[in-house]
Amino acid sequence: MKRLLISCLAVMLLVGNLSSAWAAKMPDWLPTGGISTSQNVLSNIRYGDNNTRLRIVLDLSAAANYSVNRENNDTRLVVNLNNIATTLQGAPALRSNAVKDIILGTYGSDTVQLIVDMKAPMEAKVYTMANPNRLVIDIQKEYEEMQPRQIMPGLNYTRYLRVDNRGMLTAYVLEADRSKFDLQLVLAGDSIASGRQKLKAIASAHQAVAAINGGYFALDGSLIGNTRINGQTAGTTYFDRTSLGFMPDGTLKLATSQYYGVVEIAGQKVYLSGVNCPRGENNTILYNSLFGNYTGTNEFGKEYVVQNGKVIAINQANSFIPTDAQVISVHGTAQDAFAKVRIGDKISIGENFGPELDSASTIVGAGPELLRNGQLHVTAVQEQFPSDIAKGRAPRTALGIKADGKIILMVIDGRQSHSIGTTLTETAQLLQKFGAVNGFNLDGGGSSEMVLQGQILNSPSDGGERPVGSGLILTRR
Repeated sequence: MKRLLISCLAVMLLVGNLSSAWAAKMPDWLPTGGISTSQNVLSNIRYGDNNTRLRIVLDLSAAANYSVNRENNDTRLVVNLNNIATTLQGAPALRSNAVKDIILGTYGSDTVQLIVDMKAPMEAKVYTMANPNRLVIDIQKEYEEMQPRQIMPGLNYTRYLRVDNRGMLTAYVLEADRSKFDLQLVLAGDSIASGRQKLKAIASAHQAVAAINGGYFALDGSLIGNTRINGQTAGTTYFDRTSLGFMPDGTLKLATSQYYGVVEIAGQKVYLSGVNCPRGENNTILYNSLFGNYTGTNEFGKEYVVQNGKVIAINQANSFIPTDAQVISVHGTAQDAFAKVRIGDKISIGENFGPELDSASTIVGAGPELLRNGQLHVTAVQEQFPSDIAKGRAPRTALGIKADGKIILMVIDGRQSHSIGTTLTETAQLLQKFGAVNGFNLDGGGSSEMVLQGQILNSPSDGGERPVGSGLILTRR
């Protein structure tokens, strides 16, 4: 019996020694208690949830080795963590308006997968943080945020932010009471010949409380659109397009403008090719004091200065433009009708902007129309706008009229990380959201800008101010 006990003791001692030796030689990748001592460990999952963002935090023992995939039309986020283990049985329960479910799973002993099923395709950022080690998932929620404030009685400003499956959108909105603020169309440098000017400088020159960019323009500052300022034609277009008219009764009216200009001399009618724009081949161009002091034309034409219906001067080129006179500049075949005109001859100049807006003192030509009588009414196709204006998302500038006569000035950023821009229909919807019943589009893209009390509110897509041809300004009455 004693010998048997001694033999058993010897065997136990031998096995114990072998076990110690084997343990010393075991590779560190073999599991010890289910988790390798060298593996990264996921110890906890935490959530932070507010109105704008859901944050998911994975607490780790080391830096994460991970990959990210989007599935199910971008509504599912799949995060795979490699060479990692966890004793967690699942993700903590979460009630959120952003996600349907969060699922934690493991594959073997070294892969953990987190699946986030979102309620809609949302922007999600996955990144790591150190000290302590974490993997962070930030999900940007769909939401709208308005930040309104009164600038002064009769003038309210709202910064609008929207995030949805289309992306982030930022807009800047002014609502003005016209009984307290005067809306005016002004030229860059106060004349077309001055060329373009930055909106902040335009606003400053006119002591404006606020300003937005106006209608379309050429690189030389010429206005592209049927435009009138205080009874004088500033620019024209061949297209029938939506314009804003300042009517005799003080109201604002959106309607189609149609420019028609004709010169009658010695029983002949000569139709104008344009107003206050460069004179092309075989053209008849009309210049007035809105253009500047001189026509700036070359010597290959002829010019007739007309005052009170009579020719007071005939020049070869670059005529002086009196403030109370007009200059008819002709080139090529257009000169034939004027061949016998002499100083003192009578000339009649007729201009018309169509039946709806001809009585307006000021006309802002732009377009297309966006809202009519409270309903979406986007007329880009009918008004023959090119695709760079008619299609896609872009920075936009728009004007709306409320039922009570107040005006909405709106600028929308685009082509930037903080704002994707809008289509014309989306612009109309945004005007509608702010109470406009009628509205139309102004020049956009890099021209879109809003200035308030000397400060640029938005972020022009060029990275800085683009010089423009005109601006719509608000001044205190």
